[in-house]
Amino acid sequence: MKSSRGMTLLELMLVVAIFGLMASLAVVNIQGSVGGQRESAATRELWSAALRARQLSIATNQPVRIVVDKDVVHPNGQVFSVARWERLKCEEPGQTSWTNDTCPQVACINTTCRTSPDCCSETGQDIPIPASMVADPIDGLCFLPGSGAPALRKDCLQGSLGDATARALAMPNDKSIRFNFTSGRASTLLMVEPMTGLSSLVDCDSVAADGTNPNSEPRSVLACKP
Repeated sequence: MKSSRGMTLLELMLVVAIFGLMASLAVVNIQGSVGGQRESAATRELWSAALRARQLSIATNQPVRIVVDKDVVHPNGQVFSVARWERLKCEEPGQTSWTNDTCPQVACINTTCRTSPDCCSETGQDIPIPASMVADPIDGLCFLPGSGAPALRKDCLQGSLGDATARALAMPNDKSIRFNFTSGRASTLLMVEPMTGLSSLVDCDSVAADGTNPNSEPRSVLACKP
């Protein structure tokens, strides 16, 4: 009978190396999957925030804007960028009445309510922005009081609501709000209707944006082009 032979040191080292490689690949795949989920969640939450901001601007007759605050220190000690909507106060201190054209307060035009809480009547929940995501293009998207029309200006067209040229220049177009990712994920567009403020998301690797697909949408194809 032939006796069984144990593993040599070289064979054992080879097995350990193979297991280590497999474990490393598994960790990379898991990290990539988690990162992708965070990017998707942030994108969808920003869209939801835009819809909510528009709704509030109509219901409250106050401007509501989306802001991105960078390097925010959180209770757990982590530092990362966040976005949220801000419903801006209109009346100046000591006043009890205002007009839409005076919104927001002058002191609140160039600051966020994280820095100056008194500028806001209400704010939304923080939306964490993954380090691999560039969300800056949505910063300053404002829904105007009463109408919900969009303006890509942090001052919410304060003092210029009646200026047709200023309003036209401030309207976002289909390419204005593009979320890019350093992870290799395709860009996503937040397309905001310039008159109504209603918005939709388009992933630039979707069927809708694929110009070679017969089921594509010309508007999405054009918007996703660099």
